[in-house]
Amino acid sequence: MPERIDVLHVDDDPSVLDLTEAYLERELADVAVTSVTAASDALDEVDGGRFDCIVSDYDMPEMDGLAFFERLRETDRSIPFVLYTGKGSEEIASRALNAGVTGYFQKGGPEQLRRLANRVRQAVEEHRTREIANRYSTVIDALGYPVYVVDETGTFEFVNEPFAELTGYDREEIVGSEPGLIKDDAAVAEAEDRLGTVLSGSGPDVQRFRVDIVPKEGDPIPCRDHMAVLPYEGERFEGSVGILRDVSDEVERREELETKTRALDEAPVGITITDPDRPDNPMVFVNDRFVEMTGYDREESIGVNCRFLQGPDTDEEPVSRMREAIDAEEATSVELLNYRKDGTEFWNRVSVAPIRDADGRVSEWVGFQEDITAFKEREAALERQNERLDAFASIVSHDLRNPLNVAQGRVDLARQAADDDEHLDAAADALDRIESIVEHTLTLAREGETVGDPEPVSIAAVAADSWATVDTGAGELAVETDRDVSADPDRLRNLFENLVRNAVEHGGSDVTIRVGDLPDGFYVADDGPGIPEEVADELFEPGQTGTEGNTGFGLAIVQEIANAHGWTVSATASDEGGARFEIRGVERPDPSMTKP
Repeated sequence: MPERIDVLHVDDDPSVLDLTEAYLERELADVAVTSVTAASDALDEVDGGRFDCIVSDYDMPEMDGLAFFERLRETDRSIPFVLYTGKGSEEIASRALNAGVTGYFQKGGPEQLRRLANRVRQAVEEHRTREIANRYSTVIDALGYPVYVVDETGTFEFVNEPFAELTGYDREEIVGSEPGLIKDDAAVAEAEDRLGTVLSGSGPDVQRFRVDIVPKEGDPIPCRDHMAVLPYEGERFEGSVGILRDVSDEVERREELETKTRALDEAPVGITITDPDRPDNPMVFVNDRFVEMTGYDREESIGVNCRFLQGPDTDEEPVSRMREAIDAEEATSVELLNYRKDGTEFWNRVSVAPIRDADGRVSEWVGFQEDITAFKEREAALERQNERLDAFASIVSHDLRNPLNVAQGRVDLARQAADDDEHLDAAADALDRIESIVEHTLTLAREGETVGDPEPVSIAAVAADSWATVDTGAGELAVETDRDVSADPDRLRNLFENLVRNAVEHGGSDVTIRVGDLPDGFYVADDGPGIPEEVADELFEPGQTGTEGNTGFGLAIVQEIANAHGWTVSATASDEGGARFEIRGVERPDPSMTKP
């Protein structure tokens, strides 16, 4: 229903007031007329109430209509004011219009009264429209969104200051131009299609869509356009209005989220996220690797606790440790025997960590699930191999050494009793070689064990000691380092003994050996004939040697000792053309350690 119109009518003639009120009530659907005979009374009425329009006579005894209008404007400059007078003249009309009155009419018969009623209605509608527009304009300005109006010809009719700031153009440059100024052809075509949808009878009143605004300078700006048509009557389209919102941050966040989600999905380990705020802390995200690793698809995994992967042989101890860490809101990592959907077992290294919100509260848990079945199988195989090696060492040490000692003793007795001991000497040499093989085999088997507690050891001292325990003939030792290293002294001495023995056996009794520093270790080099090409690739394999009568175990033992310390050993040519063995990854002693 139309809103009621409140009219204040001022005239010193009561009969005119009565007649005008009757016509206004007849011509206007819902009107309330307040009639007063003096301008001073009218001012009091305005102070005490709200009126939509004031109709005033001109020629009144206390104050004429224009003076009344001027007094009124001192307190309310927006209310519509119609001057309705019987004393009409061009001079009064000119003064009235110049003063800013809404309308000017001379009193007359019914036709003039109808015209007055129509003007009152029109003035009130325009005033109310302006007030609504002002309110909306205030809201829009407060929001700070870019706003535009495009007329029926597709030309910008209005843009606000935020719109101009967004595009980099002055408002004067935009108004009168077409949207192609700030959009590419595809964006213009899409906006036209969206507008057509709004104009269709079945379409929505507002279209919301993404659009890239091309500014005067710089890269396109991603925005969201909220577009509607201007109100119109009949078939005539008046234009469209829209509000833009810069969504650059939103697009950036979405792209960042998509990147992170893609990284999670494509990660080489299973990743899960759980929600501790929901009953039983269920999974709310699983990535592709988790699905591949467990055989359970997302629909089967989301909404349940990850303990569903456990089975009859899952050890309760690591499960309890993980549960205790979660209760304490601490990160942890455990190894679990889990079960795939098809019932097969797999070893799972599970690492969980809390995700905290801005207040420090745990909002989610992230879990990393790594299939370590192959690692555990290799670990078990290595353990079995070590057990076999221990058994082999025991056999060599006891079952083989006993008959070997008996044979050596019998040969020695036979040599003493015989006149010709040539064949016995050959047998004794063969038995000595067998004993050497036994000793080296036992050493190699035992070097794979964990080294003892490391302590500061002088390389120079160990090298000199090792040199003294090996038959080096006329060879020479040059130690060019005073470095201390953190090592097991006995193992390090064994390493040097084998390197020295290797140099003497291959380089001769007059070989010169140099021991020197590397940035992360040390080297042992000689001036012998170098490394034979035929054994270079398998130099550290047991039994590989280029010298007749050598067991080929020495360098294998060197590598085992280095590996036990966490070092690496490699062979290359020395500056003198001989062999050079470089041991790297060697740590210097902690200053707090005491050198024995």
